[in-house]
Amino acid sequence: MTRRFNEFRGFRLKAEATRRLIALIATLAAASGVLLGGQAAPQQTPPTFRGSVEAVQLTVIVTDGAGNPVRGLSEDDFEIIENRVARPITTFAAVDIPIEQARQPAPAPVISDVLTNDRPQGRLYVIALDVMVPQNALRTRAFLRQFIEKHFGPNDTAAVIAMARGLRDSGQEFTSNTHLLLQAIDKFGGSFADEWSPREREKNFIGDFKSLMQYMASLRGGRKALILFSEHVPVDAYAVVQARPSQLTGLFSDFDTDFVEALSLATRNSIAIYPIDPRGLTTDLTAPESLNPTDLNTRADLGSLAAVTGGFAFTGSNNYTLAFERLVRENSSYYLLGFNSGVEQRDGRFVGVEVRVKRPGLVARSVQGYVSPRGRPREQRSPSTVLAATWDAVTSGITTSGLPMRVYAAPFKSRGKDATVAITIEVAGSKLNLIQQDGAYRGVFEVIFAVTDVKKKRWPIWRHRVALALKPETYERVSRGAMRVISQMPLPEGRYQLRASAGGAAVAGSVVYDLVVPDFGEDFSLSGVALTSTQARETFTFSPHKQIDVGLPGPPTTVREFSRDDTLTIFAEAYENRRKPHVITLALTLRDETGRVLGTHVMERKSPGNPKEAPVYAFAPTLSLAEVPPGRYIVRVEARSSLDQRKSVVRDVPVGVR
Repeated sequence: MTRRFNEFRGFRLKAEATRRLIALIATLAAASGVLLGGQAAPQQTPPTFRGSVEAVQLTVIVTDGAGNPVRGLSEDDFEIIENRVARPITTFAAVDIPIEQARQPAPAPVISDVLTNDRPQGRLYVIALDVMVPQNALRTRAFLRQFIEKHFGPNDTAAVIAMARGLRDSGQEFTSNTHLLLQAIDKFGGSFADEWSPREREKNFIGDFKSLMQYMASLRGGRKALILFSEHVPVDAYAVVQARPSQLTGLFSDFDTDFVEALSLATRNSIAIYPIDPRGLTTDLTAPESLNPTDLNTRADLGSLAAVTGGFAFTGSNNYTLAFERLVRENSSYYLLGFNSGVEQRDGRFVGVEVRVKRPGLVARSVQGYVSPRGRPREQRSPSTVLAATWDAVTSGITTSGLPMRVYAAPFKSRGKDATVAITIEVAGSKLNLIQQDGAYRGVFEVIFAVTDVKKKRWPIWRHRVALALKPETYERVSRGAMRVISQMPLPEGRYQLRASAGGAAVAGSVVYDLVVPDFGEDFSLSGVALTSTQARETFTFSPHKQIDVGLPGPPTTVREFSRDDTLTIFAEAYENRRKPHVITLALTLRDETGRVLGTHVMERKSPGNPKEAPVYAFAPTLSLAEVPPGRYIVRVEARSSLDQRKSVVRDVPVGVR
């Protein structure tokens, strides 16, 4: 197997400009008969979110007499009663997400460098960490580790938010990567609420709570679960539900208007809140079993927030396993019903709603109503310079379906301080909705990138728009496979989340991609890994850039499963910032899932004497898959310097052979 590894272009030392891919892309475009028009331009406008005001979305859990979930119901099996008046159902969906068996904690798996939006639906969680004393923060971390390791499904998505401190280094935006979630949870150390007066505590909590509800209401999909770890919430949701209209409006409202608006967003957008008291069952003087009047109020406030929004509160117990199992069940099998409100007054009052299931012997559980919005509706529009579908997709904090797509991103060192992040998007060609006109298949195609760092700093929006005109033979080839877009953007060292959307005016999809840009200013570092193959070069490819600064040997592909008659090329670069003479070693190995090595290719290069610029070593061997049995494998690229024999830099890429 070892001899099957061959050099692509040798082991090169680059001292000047990196190689460019634009010639290859231009050749592919010309050969395919495509007309492209457009440009890549940074947009400074930050993302905004759209939302309906009159529409109300409810989730309904239906059980039989034994309490088991009931599946297979249709829209005709339900009716919605608002203020004793039947309302027509405008949207309906049945959600049934499999509940996976508990998994044993395992070492960090090899995470694929390619993410897709074409996967089964999962549950959506937001884990909010309120202010609490450090000892309860430790308990919270232990309980959440149990939840992530044993109850978090492979297709689930979650975010971690530290309330009262904002989403900074201790938070994590939406991801399905359990190790990123655990890293964010382990950073939570708690804080002391007694630093504020009661009014300051209430104001801070309500402000954070409203912002959180605004964000969650903008997310597409079904039921959204907020897991709120808090010792005490300084609000009473029941008071808003039971309030008279005169108490909610006017110059001197009895209730904080931001809290009323937050409850309105939660109850109208299927946001179920699950407050959890991290103190559990303890002997503390303020523990629930002490029947302390103050603590009874605490439990009541936590319970009211849950009951009004359709969740449940967990207090006075250490049996978190049962609570997590129930939480997962409630967010796995349910029905999503939407209707247009018949209430015209926007006064923040509670509107009673009853969901009935017509089949006898069944029980429907949902919220008992919603809090109407206050004030005039605010119309939010997408910028006129972008297509509506792609803008809506990129502003979503979670991966969205629509146009199936795969995304790959990898950082490479550039001449300046910023790294160059190479990005490849491949979309399903059969879903492009191109129109046949004047002998070609035409349509507008747009790609948008939105980037935020761990401190929630938003980087300029990058937009690429092209006018496609594909010859019939090209359209047929694209429809059978995919269309590939190659792009790039500069980013400094750090941890980011990249939102990539692609599509047209009517249909688009998006992928949320977690990205780490290393510090290429270190003594010795390694780039990301790019893969291409003989068969991947047949995919229709174009780039909106005039030139690509990352020196790749061929168009990088997002495909990670290859046939045995294909040949891979693996590309990476090692960077050196030391002038002392030494030897650089780069090794490529192919391992199966048990860790057994099937093949190895090693290259060595002596460092140049007195280089004018920091040396760059390109490594691009090829691998024939003819003798590789079908299965799952790990392609490992490892770089080492003779000055640091005990230290190496490793990049792993999972691949499959069929």
